[in-house]
Amino acid sequence: MPARRKPIRVMLVDCRPLVLIGLHDLINARKPQMEVSGQATTYTKALDLADQLRPDVIFFSFFPDALNPLAVVAGLARSAEMKVLVLKGLYEVVPVAQAIEAGARGIVLAEDPAESIIRAIIKVYYRDIGLDRAWAGGLSDYAATGHIPWKCNLEQAKQARLTLRERELIRAIVGNPSAKYTCIAGHLGISEHTVHNHLSNIYQKLNLINRIDLLMYAMNHGLTHNDEPPEST
Repeated sequence: MPARRKPIRVMLVDCRPLVLIGLHDLINARKPQMEVSGQATTYTKALDLADQLRPDVIFFSFFPDALNPLAVVAGLARSAEMKVLVLKGLYEVVPVAQAIEAGARGIVLAEDPAESIIRAIIKVYYRDIGLDRAWAGGLSDYAATGHIPWKCNLEQAKQARLTLRERELIRAIVGNPSAKYTCIAGHLGISEHTVHNHLSNIYQKLNLINRIDLLMYAMNHGLTHNDEPPEST
């Protein structure tokens, strides 16, 4: 018997419960062709969940959040296996061209028929890039304004993957570089084992080797005072 093809695993990123419910029902109705593997209502959660689940397609919406959405798109798109599909409302202001620069593989309108949204998921999964009328229209507007493209900054993409707790740990280490891990753990109200786990994740996300590297990186890239990644330029 031929091997059964695995379903396309889709992760949803949106802050609106009704949108999440609608997409969840729409996609799961197409089992076993595709299924929802996870949902996130904040960008920090989206980055963490994507690392855990490694979905095939990430349905991504732009909304107010502590993290820069373009940097988050870049962070998610760093993995070639995970393809970002942006959901845009007809009257929503979404930087289409910048999203493409950041690594989005497709853009669809929320007002499009259900079949169009399903086809967009399939197209993005099986092909490199899919263009639709929302994407093309955004590119035309972008070309007319003559704006400089948003360049995907690798360091911003890496920093966007940091959780708020990991940023808090970085600030604690920078604030007292000679402190022992037990002291840092007590200051943050977590166990020493959790500190080591967070540091391991930080080193992996930022491509660092040790605590000295982390201190230098944090000082050079502004990770010492606030929870938000640097603004894109």
